[in-house]
Amino acid sequence: MKKIRTMASVAAMGATAALVGGVLSPGVAAAQDDRLELSYNVTGSAYVAGMDSNIPIEATVDVQLDLKTGDFDSQFTQTSVPHVKFKAFGMFDSELDVEFYEAAPSSGTFQAGEVDFTLPLQIKLRELTALGFPLMVGENCVQQEPPTLNLGSVDEFIPTEGGSLETVEPYTLSEWSEDCGFSTFLINMNSAGGDNTAEVTLTAK
Repeated sequence: MKKIRTMASVAAMGATAALVGGVLSPGVAAAQDDRLELSYNVTGSAYVAGMDSNIPIEATVDVQLDLKTGDFDSQFTQTSVPHVKFKAFGMFDSELDVEFYEAAPSSGTFQAGEVDFTLPLQIKLRELTALGFPLMVGENCVQQEPPTLNLGSVDEFIPTEGGSLETVEPYTLSEWSEDCGFSTFLINMNSAGGDNTAEVTLTAK
């Protein structure tokens, strides 16, 4: 029984090594058309410098991996809209809901235990309050220019298991659309700008 478990472990390690290299060896079963479907739960946070606040991230990402090249296409989907507390202008207790979704298709590359993940992300704000009073926010309060998050692996990433990613460079939040209504000025003053970062952990389902 111990021998059987050992052989199974060796086989799993071999398959993972082949995937990480971006190429399947002849002895490892490949998905049809040399593409493999992978799905991950995503948890983490995005730090917004203008708010001096971390926005929780809960999402899934479904990946279509080209086993020959290591390139992948993906679909990133938020699974929980966080309610975020922050200090407007550094002093006024404020709260809002932060929704985000792909602004364009996400994609990336698996190579030799490393991941590069490009995520164009639109951000939508809802339910803004300041000092306990609700403020008017339009139905489509979004970024005028959606940011693109460029994420890279923190340590070895095993496609069949997952790993941790972080932004390889800070991203910038543009000003917000006029659909934010009378709250546009307040939102711009407390969020637009650079030096924003993100870190996430992907766990294979």
